[in-house]
Amino acid sequence: MTGVDGSAKRVDGRVARRQRNVDAVLDVVMEMFAEEAMFPTIEQVATRSGLSLRSLYRYFADPGELVEAAFARNARLSRELAHLPSIGQGPLDARIDDFVAMRLRLHDGIGPVFRASLANAARHRRVRDQLAANRIAMREQFELQFAPELEARKGPDREALVTAGDLLTQLESIDFLRRHRQLPVAEVRLALAASLRSLLD
Repeated sequence: MTGVDGSAKRVDGRVARRQRNVDAVLDVVMEMFAEEAMFPTIEQVATRSGLSLRSLYRYFADPGELVEAAFARNARLSRELAHLPSIGQGPLDARIDDFVAMRLRLHDGIGPVFRASLANAARHRRVRDQLAANRIAMREQFELQFAPELEARKGPDREALVTAGDLLTQLESIDFLRRHRQLPVAEVRLALAASLRSLLD
């Protein structure tokens, strides 16, 4: 039994070491995204991570698989950022403030990876599909948070309200205000909250 236990520990150790190496590589990829290096090569990542090129090719078959894995890891790490603990509950003003704060927190946490996913979507179908799924999930989250107000609207009027609110609070819109307009977080928060109140009151 001792030999079996020892063998299992060696296997577990190799698995854990492999996972640490993969996580370190994906952290390097996300660092490169933050530096606006949207299309990292396996050679570049090997150099920065300190792992051999041979090791990286054991983990990832090509650069597409590498960036897809980075996006998947970032999605797991960012779930908490998008969480609303009492979704759809409470006074409208509080729900608006909570929703805007959450979206700004999410943008602050995953902005570089989000921009990299936009850049890579045309090259990689799975990245494109995940980006589309994320946008749908964000729209559905808006509908849940403001369900009491939406229930009072019918047909085209309801759809127009959802479309306008969704447009205001998708990450593309926040990225435009933060990066291209270079507005501070406090100013974006006020603008989004005021716009949502105008729509939903």
